Amino acid sequence: MKPSALVLVAAVALACTHRGTVVQTGAPAAATARDPDYREPFWSDTIKPLSTLSRGWNRIPGRFGTGCAHDSIYAFKVRPGLPDKVMIFLNGGGACWRAQECDPRHATYTMSADSANDVANRVGLLDYTNQKNPVRDWTMVFVPYCTGDFHLGTREIDYVRAGAKADDKPLTIRHGGAANLEAVLDWVYVNFRSPRAVFVTGMDAGAPPSPVVAERMARRYPRARVAQLGDGAGALHSDSLPSILAAWGAAEYLQHDPAFRSVDSADFTLDRLYIASAAVAPRVHYTQVNAAQDASQASFLKLLGNSSLSVPALLSAALTDVRENAPWFHSYTYPGRGHTILRSNALYALTVDDTAFLAWLTDLVNGESLVDVGGQLLMETPKPPPRSIRKP
Repeated sequence: MKPSALVLVAAVALACTHRGTVVQTGAPAAATARDPDYREPFWSDTIKPLSTLSRGWNRIPGRFGTGCAHDSIYAFKVRPGLPDKVMIFLNGGGACWRAQECDPRHATYTMSADSANDVANRVGLLDYTNQKNPVRDWTMVFVPYCTGDFHLGTREIDYVRAGAKADDKPLTIRHGGAANLEAVLDWVYVNFRSPRAVFVTGMDAGAPPSPVVAERMARRYPRARVAQLGDGAGALHSDSLPSILAAWGAAEYLQHDPAFRSVDSADFTLDRLYIASAAVAPRVHYTQVNAAQDASQASFLKLLGNSSLSVPALLSAALTDVRENAPWFHSYTYPGRGHTILRSNALYALTVDDTAFLAWLTDLVNGESLVDVGGQLLMETPKPPPRSIRKP
């Protein structure tokens, strides 16, 4: 979802065909998660080493195999700071899984790595000039998003438009977020040998994969302090989400990771990403921040047919599920219908239950103990029927 109230959309198209792993012409496939203890060198992993970067944001081109939904060029951004502390920021920007929303003429997802993914406007957590920012001195790795697949897709899909004739060309979308993510993480592995602290965060569509990346960072860097924060996606629960993840190739991609090998693809909900990650990397501090009445999440749930269950109800159930299965998990819930906070200066002023979000966030990145904040905002709404959670 674009930072300004972009809404995830509709249900999975029934009329679509899958065309294998997403790669650019003449390029090696790079969408398979590798064991973090093994790495195969790629030319672009060492292009623009951290030690050679200039002050401010640097644009680093993705290797062959990376790209956006329509074969556009992919590049990620790095702002050098402390060499032993790194923040990985997974950007949001919508999602698409049927023709009418994937169509570039009226798309509801970001299609370019250099448009809505611009970091020139220094606000929120990306403002490294703000003395209140708890990660202002850290090296910042910004992961753009332009594939409409939660950064986890591995397939090129031909979507058939409604009313299309037999000889009409389908709409081809490259859901290649996993290849982009792998390229960024390989650059991180080359340039950070033994960081003391890693903070993985994601907003909107970047929130769901953030516990996955945090789990991988914890295995890659066993001596590092690792923390994770997902912003603005806690209520995204629907019975159709497992089939969406499967259609993108995300479920298959994730099962290359030891944390998810035992997870049934039919049960691959976003909650499970936290639970399975915590089972393999329990020392990570997993967290979420959400608006109790998030309008974007509400619209998404309505389009998925979940209009009978409110955002507070679904958020309460989801947070309870994760908290019961991930002992280090904590959440911060604030009032209102806003959507995401990390790329907003509101994070510097927000206070709920006498706990400032900035202080809570600072404790998180510094490895201090946390409390759950804002739970009373969800208590007045009846919870949905309980659903079983199978531990991985």
